[in-house]
Amino acid sequence: MGSVTVVAAHGVSSSPRDDASVLEKQTRTRKLFTLPQLYAFSLMYLVTWIAMGSSMYYGLLNGGPVAFLFNYLIVVIGALTQAACLAELASILPIAGAQYYWTYYLATPNTKMFVTWMQGWATWLGYVFFLATCLNSNTVLLHGVIQINNPEYEATGWRTCLIIIATLGLYTAINLWGFRSVPWIELVAGILNICFFIITVAALWMLSPRNGPEFFLTMSSASGYENSFVSWNVGMLTHLWTFISFEGIIHMGEETKDAKRVVPKAMVWAIATNGVTGLIAVVTFLACMPPVEDMLSSSSPFIYLIVTSTGSVTVATVIGTGVSIALMCAGMTVYSSASRLTWAWARDGGLPSYFGHVDAKTRVPLRAVLLTCAIVVVLNFLNLGTETYVALGAITSLATLAIYFSYAIILSIVLYARLTTGFQVGQWNLGRWGLPLNVYSLVHTLYTMIWLPFPTTVPVTATTMNYSGPVFGAVMIGAIGMWYAWGKKHWPGPNQKVVEIVLRLAGE
Repeated sequence: MGSVTVVAAHGVSSSPRDDASVLEKQTRTRKLFTLPQLYAFSLMYLVTWIAMGSSMYYGLLNGGPVAFLFNYLIVVIGALTQAACLAELASILPIAGAQYYWTYYLATPNTKMFVTWMQGWATWLGYVFFLATCLNSNTVLLHGVIQINNPEYEATGWRTCLIIIATLGLYTAINLWGFRSVPWIELVAGILNICFFIITVAALWMLSPRNGPEFFLTMSSASGYENSFVSWNVGMLTHLWTFISFEGIIHMGEETKDAKRVVPKAMVWAIATNGVTGLIAVVTFLACMPPVEDMLSSSSPFIYLIVTSTGSVTVATVIGTGVSIALMCAGMTVYSSASRLTWAWARDGGLPSYFGHVDAKTRVPLRAVLLTCAIVVVLNFLNLGTETYVALGAITSLATLAIYFSYAIILSIVLYARLTTGFQVGQWNLGRWGLPLNVYSLVHTLYTMIWLPFPTTVPVTATTMNYSGPVFGAVMIGAIGMWYAWGKKHWPGPNQKVVEIVLRLAGE
């Protein structure tokens, strides 16, 4: 195999960002995470078994039970191959910028600057919108818990906004003044997550009536799509959303001890664990589920399933409260990763460099944390004047499309490198399986991207329209415009001095 050195030396300009005092202010984070803590962080990042419940609405809407089950298997296999390919790169360079740094080092010389620019914007955009998605989804579940005890409670847009703003306030306070506690919070949350998984599954199997085997093979479409193939694939959105941003812990690489070894291991094993618990949850939910039409007419299908299956509001409240707490911890992981990506992209000039600063006292990128919070607060106002599911669906699709676009870029570039010059792998690698897994993950990514802009229901109205494609296209056109107006002449690309520092500290 040929060698493309990912940390290849480049000419270093004498720009202000290469000044030692500037670099120190941009890279002085603490290494807080160990392997068990980062594994728990990654486990909580996805909480797949909960996500299967909280987002099952769209899976049941398009395709019904059979699509909900088999789409899950398709997406889990695809996510594992995607994760394995990215884990190889994380083992080489576990840096907060992740995808756009890897793109820069592996792309061809005549394209690397432009492609890196586009990769940076797509990844950052996807993460910010994904954070908004998580907060919205968590709030929908919390509304459901409140409603089973207070049927008169209405899940209005303004209530959703207030809950999300309060949650963001808590996340921001912890990030600003108590981030050293986050690895321990997520470790405890990971343990509680598994405990509530066991409790929920056990309660459903012991207390619920059972659907027969034929129910698992029932295909239905309440979305209006007459073509079952289209309906099936649109229903895949539920599962794709569950596994997007699975590489979020890589963005925490600069705050992880022995990152080259710990980050890829924690990510792949956490995804495998989530894949298993998610599958058990899907089978359990389908076995214990009330009629699909009843599920779709409820304001919170997951909570409705728990109440009707167990026959106890108390049991449902306990499970719902535990799940809500777990989702709060999961939201913290997404918030942390999104803010670190904001910090990295600002440090490399994609965003104003003011936000690429790390506070000397807390050793946290405070400005990036506050910017991330402010943007998501603005996005949160999309809930005002709309039904929660409409806003949630629009943001979800846009986040998924942007992040899958970022995967498609790096997987294509890695595949090209494998087939031409090759590249020098790190201590965690796929060996001879690298090429076939790379091909499969890229095909999976490109195929699923076809369906992400599809509306979830037809006929399409202004309310049910999936705006992810047009909005994502507009944002990418804006990024291209910025490239030609400013970036092509003035953007220096990822900071080589930062890479040297990260690599020097990666083994600590």
